[in-house]
Amino acid sequence: MFRSALMLASVLSLSATAAEPTSAKSFVFNDPNGRDTVMFVLDAPLEVINGLSNQVKGRVEVKEQKASGRFQVPVKSIKTGNETRDGHLQNDRWLDAAKFPDIVFEFKDVALPAPLANAKPVTVKAKGTFSIHGVTHEEPVEVTATYLQETAETKHRAPGELLRVRAKFQIPVEAYGIKRTEALLLKVGEKADVTVDAWGSTQFKP
Repeated sequence: MFRSALMLASVLSLSATAAEPTSAKSFVFNDPNGRDTVMFVLDAPLEVINGLSNQVKGRVEVKEQKASGRFQVPVKSIKTGNETRDGHLQNDRWLDAAKFPDIVFEFKDVALPAPLANAKPVTVKAKGTFSIHGVTHEEPVEVTATYLQETAETKHRAPGELLRVRAKFQIPVEAYGIKRTEALLLKVGEKADVTVDAWGSTQFKP
């Protein structure tokens, strides 16, 4: 009976090890194939502006059921489907890509509601700091993270253990020093609705 109990404990221990990462993990976000997406929508009475970037770089550290990380998106990588408008977006009246080349989001020691387990999404509402146009503010975000162990199937996406991060949040435009002139009030929304879908890997290079 004692021997059976030891065998059962061993099986349970192995199952737990296979189900979740038991030590600190570091995931680099830098997909060489450019498949990550950051999208925003500025909805105004006379115009809806949709923006897209496929260039997301960053890192997420998960340790003891807490996550910390940093992401950045180059301003010049954002496309709206109109080259003239893209130029306006990058000039010094808007995001000023020459002076502030990246949009940055950082968070630290965010408590996860449950340990990361293979293929089981974990959703958390937290706050992080955004740096846009030289201005930094704390904003609420909702993030869903899904950890995937490396398998023959996941290797088709990318090598290594993977972490998929999906997020939704709003950015109040004028809070970051981006002025909507009177001529633009009907064309540029007050808030940007942003969605993110990015993949990190333990084997991606920074």
